[in-house]
Amino acid sequence: MPTARVVPDRFTVLQPCDVRVEVTPDRELDRGTVIEVQFPQSWTMDRCASFTKKYQMEDPAAAEFLQVYVPGEACTFDVRVEQRDFDTGSEMSRHGRRIYATVEGDAVPAGRTIVFDWRNTLASRRAESEIVHVAIDGERVEPMPEIVTYPREEARLKVIAPSSVAPNQPFEVLIVSLDPYENASSTWHGGDALLGPDGEQLTDPLRFHGSCRLTVALQGEGVQRLSYRGVLSNPIRVSENPRGPYWGDIHIHTRWSHDAIGRFPYEYARDVSGLDFAAVCDHAESAIQYWQHLVDLANEHNEPGRFVTFVAYENGLGHPSGHYNTYYVGSDGNCYLKSDFGGDIEKLNPMLDPEDAMTIPHHTGIGWNRPPSSTAVDFSKLDERYSPVLEIYSHHGQSERYAPDQVNAYEFNRWHTPGRRTNRSIEAHFAQDAWRMGKRLGVIGSSDDHYGQGGMDFEGIAGVFADEFTREGIWRGIRGRHCYGTTGERILIDFSVNGTEMGQETTARTGDDLEISIAVHGTNVLARVEIIRLNEYSGEFVQVFEERPYGLDFETVIREQFGAPVMYYVRVQQEGMIQDRGIFAWSSPIWVDQRL
Repeated sequence: MPTARVVPDRFTVLQPCDVRVEVTPDRELDRGTVIEVQFPQSWTMDRCASFTKKYQMEDPAAAEFLQVYVPGEACTFDVRVEQRDFDTGSEMSRHGRRIYATVEGDAVPAGRTIVFDWRNTLASRRAESEIVHVAIDGERVEPMPEIVTYPREEARLKVIAPSSVAPNQPFEVLIVSLDPYENASSTWHGGDALLGPDGEQLTDPLRFHGSCRLTVALQGEGVQRLSYRGVLSNPIRVSENPRGPYWGDIHIHTRWSHDAIGRFPYEYARDVSGLDFAAVCDHAESAIQYWQHLVDLANEHNEPGRFVTFVAYENGLGHPSGHYNTYYVGSDGNCYLKSDFGGDIEKLNPMLDPEDAMTIPHHTGIGWNRPPSSTAVDFSKLDERYSPVLEIYSHHGQSERYAPDQVNAYEFNRWHTPGRRTNRSIEAHFAQDAWRMGKRLGVIGSSDDHYGQGGMDFEGIAGVFADEFTREGIWRGIRGRHCYGTTGERILIDFSVNGTEMGQETTARTGDDLEISIAVHGTNVLARVEIIRLNEYSGEFVQVFEERPYGLDFETVIREQFGAPVMYYVRVQQEGMIQDRGIFAWSSPIWVDQRL
């Protein structure tokens, strides 16, 4: 049997390295024989202007040099590199690159090793074990060699707790040590305990690397925080009636998208990001090949009361529909391609049951580097029966309002492509524009992560108030707009108008007093808390309240006199930046209609 191995086969993330694949046939390989080698897409996808590493065969001293040879033999090869999906070999891949080496001159003797030498590259940024594809004349060499990337040492710590618990009731705390690339790190911890809000020791000294889970309980009511090695947890509301929010990311891409990587998205979301719910939302044109696998993956990881998942996929419909994700509350659903409905969201929606499915638009005002209208969402086509919320933030930037100079605008998205500024904000395609049109939409945050690392602190998450910790409960919370979005931090927001909570509608008569209550509890110092009002007659947005608390917690009540139908929402900014992004949260709105 032919054999294949990777030398070396162990690396640390983004380690500068040379790597070789050695293929040893068990028969003579005549002229015209084709040997295939494909590294996993986690090795070929890169944060550069082109997104993909480019093999080159001209300059041995330059980056990404590739050479194919047989040591001690005069064998020569015609080497070409083609864009291919890793699993199927189809052309449905943005970053996959398959190397084809065709025996050109002398035959390769049986037992002689063919070397695929890849120099001056970087290891994957994901700490994962992957397979290297090797085939001779289309027949895979088994077993396929494995290449492993290990995490780096700790760059930061996170202490993650539920946002709402009952007094004296045990709950789980997740402590995660992260390397610079958001992998659970290789650093060992020992000798420190988890501390309570008054500095009391809640646990024995901990010993772990990467992450650990532990069970504690808190007494008394109110907002409290835990700490480990000086790092504060997210705020925890201790109350006799815990009500969330639950935190999730329902827009995660993986290796089953043509432009993404990551094999264990649910494990990462649950065990590293500490999320309560998640959804892999791969692109339909890729996901269709693996649809049953993706459905099974979601269902296998769904654990009511611990971790909730949804079956989902993305349609990049282009203008005027824009990009929408489709979600199902049940354990199954269809993956529809653009060709099934002509790429028109108004034709897709009737193919779905609004009780069982919803479609959520994202990066609604982005123009990419193509004509400005190429991906922007035309809200006149949006149907609230199917789309109760929109994605107000992802790693691409904020979709709240047209503000191209704001630090979280699409124009400043450099996380995936440093130095690349081809994104642009297109007027009239943001949440404020939808609200001005009369669309009653709530908001969520999601990452749109393409590394299988949902829930990172700078890519966007959703907070959902739910009546139960199940698919159905989270679903009702989103459909009822009882939710909000942040750039990634678990900022607590309580917001009501005359007792009506975020996402809901109420009425008032002309001259009535409106009591607007807000309470915000941050993960860091609160820099700004704002209440924004939309006059639905004039279409004008006005800031009716602004406070700069410069503390972790803030509560207030303001009063306004009702004169015309209005909408209110809350915008929060924390001190600091994460990955050159400002830290924000946005509530779903509250609508106040005219009472007759």
